[in-house]
Amino acid sequence: MKIRVAYSENEKDRKAKLDAAVKGLFPDTKVKETAPKDGFLHTVLTVPRPTKTTK
Repeated sequence: MKIRVAYSENEKDRKAKLDAAVKGLFPDTKVKETAPKDGFLHTVLTVPRPTKTTK
């Protein structure tokens, strides 16, 4: 699952809280920062699929 977040410079603290919350729920989450576009910064959080626990 991918979560895309667009935010401005003054919302970096909110984005950090969101990153921490998602990483708390899904520790294997990968975070990718992208270049600024149209005045917004972007982050993509990739949550891996869970491993099968049953046969």
